[in-house]
Amino acid sequence: MKKGIIEGFYGIPWTFEEKMSMIKFLAEIDMDQYIYAPKDDPYHNKEWRKPYPEEEIGKIKALAELSREEGIEFTWAIHPGQNPFDFDLYDEEISKIFAKYRQLMDAGVRSFGLCMDDIDKAVAYEKRKAHMNLIRDLADFVEKETGNGLYFVHPWYNDAWINEQGYEYEALLRDIKNLNVMWTGNQVVAPISHKSNEDFRKRTGKKPYIWFNWPVNDYRPDKIFLESFEFYDSREINFDGFYLNPMNEAEASKIAIYQVGEYLKNPLAYEPEDAFIKAINFLEPKASGDLFELASSFCGSLVYERTEGKKFSEDREIKRAFDQKDLKTLNYLLGEKIKAAEYYQKNHANEDLYREIKPFVVSLQNLSKAILAKFDGNINEAENLYKESKNIKIQVLGDEGLEEVNVKTSEVLEEIYQKN
Repeated sequence: MKKGIIEGFYGIPWTFEEKMSMIKFLAEIDMDQYIYAPKDDPYHNKEWRKPYPEEEIGKIKALAELSREEGIEFTWAIHPGQNPFDFDLYDEEISKIFAKYRQLMDAGVRSFGLCMDDIDKAVAYEKRKAHMNLIRDLADFVEKETGNGLYFVHPWYNDAWINEQGYEYEALLRDIKNLNVMWTGNQVVAPISHKSNEDFRKRTGKKPYIWFNWPVNDYRPDKIFLESFEFYDSREINFDGFYLNPMNEAEASKIAIYQVGEYLKNPLAYEPEDAFIKAINFLEPKASGDLFELASSFCGSLVYERTEGKKFSEDREIKRAFDQKDLKTLNYLLGEKIKAAEYYQKNHANEDLYREIKPFVVSLQNLSKAILAKFDGNINEAENLYKESKNIKIQVLGDEGLEEVNVKTSEVLEEIYQKN
């Protein structure tokens, strides 16, 4: 089984250095694949017909070389759907993809993908047979040149979207043998569903390669997700590949990736809280206890929200104390949260991680202080601290380019402040 990440998120892209660091990290934790499909790379999507300029192909070459040294399969994917492939000019268009793949092969890439997600489904259905010709020809080309199968994302890549037309399209994939088909599950962003995977296998004759949209935060860029991985309804592995789609924050994403790596090593023996603690220790050995304390305030992904029976929920002990009107315990727990924020900021070892999450930690610290001030009747102080917590901004990539948004942290603490 293949396991790794897919760089497939929207928003501010990772730097070249962050990509190199991620490859080394994957090797350290015994994962074995990096699928390169960044939405910001025009030569992956809208400018797919054009070869990479010298400087850019040099970066791809460096990523491929490092991957080979570290035992990581580096997969480069093309997306000829957003600037659509012209099936009326089939030979001319596919020759451009062959040329692009060859350019990547010359740079050391030996694994390839084809993305046809997020395109007009009505057109995809109308041209389904032409799609199959393209998929088959590219898969045969890749197999002949590299000996590997082709990774493929089809237009109906989850249960919520698929319909009779999608089923008909999907059924045509059954006869293409050298094809690894990606699947997100019940929805675009969803916990792992054993039934969804099994239904996919029955329809296509193939086990899915899971594109797991966690801890990706491009749909909520004002938050970070430092959640415990317990997003599955079965410990039986019924897929042939598993790839996390990370956050814009590369270093913080490693906490999630580490946990999934632990799960995939031995699902039956996996203990979520133990894996969560190990992940934080691995990334932040000096202030791990404090980061663990803070992490419980950084939940809120759709995967988290759509998972029933979670053991690790946002600020669970604080919420329990508030619901029970146990003010003594509540004051103590908020004090511990504030101390953890202070200690982490002073004593952290991982500077890259600290740089990414500092705005959220400071916002959380001020929100916790605001609640305590309000408890003590210091209303002006509480209001000032609350405003400070809400006025911390980060840059995100919007439709018009870079813009600033206010960060968000614990919804539990927000509710306590508003109700108190």
